[in-house]
Amino acid sequence: MLRLVDMYIKMVSGQMNEMNVKTIKSLCGILAMLAFTACSSDNDESADAPHFYNVTLTAFMGDAETRALSENGSNINASFTKGDIVEVVNASGNSVGTLTAQADGPSTTLSGTITGSINVNDVLSLYYLSATAKYDGQDGTLDGIAAHQHFAKGTITVSSTDPLSFTQSPVNFASKQSITKFTFPVKVKNFHITAAGLVQSIVGDGEPTIGAVTGALTSPSTNVYVALRSNSNLKQAYSFIIQDEAGNWYTATKNAKLTDGRIYAVDIALTPLPALTSTNVGDIGVLDGLPAIVLNSTTAVALKNVGALYLEDYGTYYTFENRASGLTGTWYVPTRTELEALAAKPSTWGAPYGVNGRMFTIGSNSLFLPAAGLDDTDNDPSDFWKVSELGYYWSSDDPGEGLPFCLSFSSSVVNIISGYKTDALTVRPFHTLP
Repeated sequence: MLRLVDMYIKMVSGQMNEMNVKTIKSLCGILAMLAFTACSSDNDESADAPHFYNVTLTAFMGDAETRALSENGSNINASFTKGDIVEVVNASGNSVGTLTAQADGPSTTLSGTITGSINVNDVLSLYYLSATAKYDGQDGTLDGIAAHQHFAKGTITVSSTDPLSFTQSPVNFASKQSITKFTFPVKVKNFHITAAGLVQSIVGDGEPTIGAVTGALTSPSTNVYVALRSNSNLKQAYSFIIQDEAGNWYTATKNAKLTDGRIYAVDIALTPLPALTSTNVGDIGVLDGLPAIVLNSTTAVALKNVGALYLEDYGTYYTFENRASGLTGTWYVPTRTELEALAAKPSTWGAPYGVNGRMFTIGSNSLFLPAAGLDDTDNDPSDFWKVSELGYYWSSDDPGEGLPFCLSFSSSVVNIISGYKTDALTVRPFHTLP
């Protein structure tokens, strides 16, 4: 991995776009002086056969752009780590090979193979870490960003194909996101951030998927590092839903224009999550003692399972006969029809809070159901079935044949199926809107 090397961070005081944000340092980009060697694998191959070119690139670390990040007071350190990957993509958006760092340090040799038809003046894009950038499922640390969300891009132009060579101008790997150190007045366990143009994922320079950026901290902290990428050049409102280590819920909003390639420090003031009085689909608030999201004009769904403290917790497993025993207030086990309404919402498989499950898009927000599997009722965790692979959630409907309905999902499909009464499943409570 790249680690920021002896780089002094000049603190810049003042406000930024109503945020009281201190710009720590503009991430300038890695200036890599290229030393390429390339050759065709076979000079006698036919014109229709694929070409293979062995490429060697010597890269020198510049001022800032890095993959792995570590903070030490006012310094951020950076270097290459053996095994770092740069994906090479042609003008058609197809991957044509990868280059791999051969050694640790502020400079290294990147080498690999490029495959396919290469022509003079072709521009090849170099994507540091991967051409597929995903920003949900963060862990709130610099190390986590370094390993999974710190994407950069550079370009090279083909000057000759026999032998293969490239323009010798320095290549600037520009960061594709900003990094923000958020400081909260509580120790954060989970975070959920939304904005009008917030990028959740993108492949290459294609059309991005706009959505929530989420994360869960293994060790709750008041300092949370988040990689954010915006599809808008305008100032916009960033909305936060925060759960602290004690399970309490908060909300906040900050207006900002975040620029790719910069690191920011932001203090966030929180207010308790308000009561849910709206019937607008996707609105979130506290309803009858639990945080909930509006599913439709008549129904809300709790943000966590019965018996769970955090969003990602599996909670308590219940047989069909005991399915309602853990409910509080006027929360209830949903009907088959209500689960069908939830199942019809767009959803994706992933681990946005550190465990596998499905994230359902509801209005401008989302609802996570962890893949808790099921328990065969002997209360032996070693016998739990398909935990982290499948999700099963009871409905209240029993057709009378001993096979009541439940919501079931995997990494590829969401269904309503029949389950065995004696199996213990998880429960997601529903509530009628006031």
